[in-house]
Formats: sequence, C-alpha cells, structure tokens
Amino acid sequence: MSRAFVNYWLGWLLFLAGLGLAVSGFVRWFVLPGQGRGGGGRAEEAVFVFARHTWTDIHQWLAVIFSVLVVVHIILHWSWVVAMSRRFFGQR
Repeated sequence: MSRAFVNYWLGWLLFLAGLGLAVSGFVRWFVLPGQGRGGGGRAEEAVFVFARHTWTDIHQWLAVIFSVLVVVHIILHWSWVVAMSRRFFGQR
C-alpha cells in the first residue's frame, strides 16, 4: 500500500470525522437546546432522529476517532514536522 494511498484515505477519514463532529455538535447545541445545560425541566426527552444522549455518545465517539486519526496523521508526517521545526527555529 503506497504512502499516497494511506494519506488520501486518512485525509478523507479526518474530514468525515470532523464533519460528523460538526453535525452532532450543531444538533446538540441548536436543534436540542436546553437539555443537559442545568435547566430544561421537561419530563419528556427531546428527540431529533436520535435522543439527545445518543447524540452525545455519537459526538464523544467521533471525538475519540478524530483524535486517534490526528495522532496517526502526525506520526505519518513526523519527518516533515521535524524538518519544518528545524527550519523555523534555525537549527540545521
């Protein structure tokens, strides 16, 4: 498997995880407001496709996946990070 192939799919996975984080965060913040913010006092649970607690679970798991993918991305590009740091800080 070529490095370009891995980078291509890693980029797509990072994009999709980030998009999922944005969507789930948007739903939790704007579509299902008031729940879980110390208020809300409603007996019934707000639902938009999934219940709020399910959106929270989705959001948290996507954050874990995104974080792992970022670490993999940094590992795969570590030599570039080191080279650019040396150039930036003037250590040759």
